[in-house]
Amino acid sequence: MRLAIAALLLLAAPAAMAHSPIKGLDNFYAGILHPLLVPAQVMSLLVFGILVGQQGVKQLQAVVMVFLLSVGVGIGVAGLFPSVQPSLPLLGLAVLIGLLVALARPLPWLVNLGIAASLGGLLGMDSAQAEMTGRAMWASLLGSGIALYLLTLYAMVFAEYFSRHAWQRIGLRVIGSWVAAAALLVLALRLSPPGGTG
Repeated sequence: MRLAIAALLLLAAPAAMAHSPIKGLDNFYAGILHPLLVPAQVMSLLVFGILVGQQGVKQLQAVVMVFLLSVGVGIGVAGLFPSVQPSLPLLGLAVLIGLLVALARPLPWLVNLGIAASLGGLLGMDSAQAEMTGRAMWASLLGSGIALYLLTLYAMVFAEYFSRHAWQRIGLRVIGSWVAAAALLVLALRLSPPGGTG
């Protein structure tokens, strides 16, 4: 009986659209919520914040600034070319950053800089929402940019706060490995041929 009800609910559900706006919500606020509703963005933001926290936020202030500038550039690209969907490279970068968090090794400054620039640009470009044009789209993109900035800061503060004891640092490394595994699984599913192999 439960299975039949679940099947009926699934059949009655409206068609899902990637990056579709939230019905009944102001465009700016829909943009703010957008990064929380896209798994690739949530995963990559979480592990990037932890990576910066592991490496030392004070030492990587310039890297954080490059990240924010790259988000702005990516949002500009999304506004001009909304059909660009960089979700696959974003998932791949989430796998890489998750593995770096799990390894917990000091990284050269240029590596951190490259990760920040790449991730910021991809997150910005991945912020365009379907069915939005003109001022509505730009309001949504502005909201997404602010949310990306705040979520990254929260993840960095979280990582720095929980780096005080050895067991906490192990916990951060576990989070990194989980995110890498989850992002790799999603990436594999996205790249698998439709209908499976059998």
